[in-house]
Amino acid sequence: METREFHPADIADQLERLPAEEANALLRKLPKDQAAAALIELDREAWPEFLRNLKATEISDLIKELPHDASADLIQSLPAADRKAVLSELPLEEVSEISALMKYPCDSVGGIMSDEFLAFQEDQTVEECQQALRNLADQGAEEGISYLYVTNRESHLVGIVSLRNLVFGRPNRKIGELMKRDVTHVRVDDDQERIAQLFEHYHYLALPVLEHSGKLVGIVVANQVIDVLQHEATEDMQLMVGLSGEERALTPWQKSMSRRLPWLCVNLATAFLAAGVVGLFEETIAAWTALAVFLPIVAGQGGNAGAQTLTVIIRDLALGEMSPGDGRKALYKELLLAVLNGLVIGIIVGVLGYLWKGSALLGVVVGSAMVLNMIAAALSGVLVPYTLKALRIDPALASSILVTTVTDVAGFFFFLGIAAMVLR
Repeated sequence: METREFHPADIADQLERLPAEEANALLRKLPKDQAAAALIELDREAWPEFLRNLKATEISDLIKELPHDASADLIQSLPAADRKAVLSELPLEEVSEISALMKYPCDSVGGIMSDEFLAFQEDQTVEECQQALRNLADQGAEEGISYLYVTNRESHLVGIVSLRNLVFGRPNRKIGELMKRDVTHVRVDDDQERIAQLFEHYHYLALPVLEHSGKLVGIVVANQVIDVLQHEATEDMQLMVGLSGEERALTPWQKSMSRRLPWLCVNLATAFLAAGVVGLFEETIAAWTALAVFLPIVAGQGGNAGAQTLTVIIRDLALGEMSPGDGRKALYKELLLAVLNGLVIGIIVGVLGYLWKGSALLGVVVGSAMVLNMIAAALSGVLVPYTLKALRIDPALASSILVTTVTDVAGFFFFLGIAAMVLR
């Protein structure tokens, strides 16, 4: 197979589907630059599996083909002892630059930024800058240039120059005369999720990254932010149903089990809580057996309504679209929807209950419980994620389990409680 005709992402897909030994053998056969590119395309969870069978010299050879930010991510996935061995095989200059990126937390802007950017000093002329760009083009390094940054002699960011101004500027003019001084920037310790929201809202191509002293140390580009948005969306979606936020379809079953089982046990405990509520009304169910038929209907509709509300709220919280005071407005809106939807669904279920079991009273009981459970679903769908956020817990963290518990418990209690009062 001629691998040069395949994209690194396609090779990575093939590697993930091969047994470990075959995958490592294929990785060794690939040209170094292509092997490195394919390795970076792999899911990060798969890196330790591929790297543990490679020697330190083999890993360092791959790292030499990668940009520093990708190299830092790859090295950080190694055990501490292996990191030292790999770094010892690299040139000192590269070790210094990679280590500088490794000091930032992985969920910060510093953890995702690239240290490859173009910066000129404000006293350089247009002609000098143009010549520098031509030299980069000759080296094949012109790809990905979005902005030209201007710094002073202390490497502090002072402005930005558009390529248009650089092309049409007079050769002897200073860059400082052409630059725009008001530059949007981010800090190395800013949270990557907040920065991703910034990119999505304002459609930036890149943003400069500064240390607190104002020194320009890197840039964050749009394709890096897309990866962050994808990761955050996946994480929120999985956390809502009690997964780790890191599981994939091809994750080894041992890891999947260790991550799923604890939340399944939590779900089991909440199921017993709902069962305990049903147990309180055993005599009511025994006296009116038709109630048992409608229990899953009341709980199921409440669970679906709660999931609808929860999905909307989690999405807006995750994207930072909820401003102070919006939570109250969302709660009022969801309560109104709950009452209206509850009335419609309650009437439908009540009529069907009457036609099915021939009891108008049963229809009233089912319909009333449905309305009340819809209201409980709306309240929990809004309040659960907001409460978790107030406690500094990820709002997506198993929130669907909590909301389903509320709707099950409330649905059973309202339905059987109203039925018990009617029987008395």
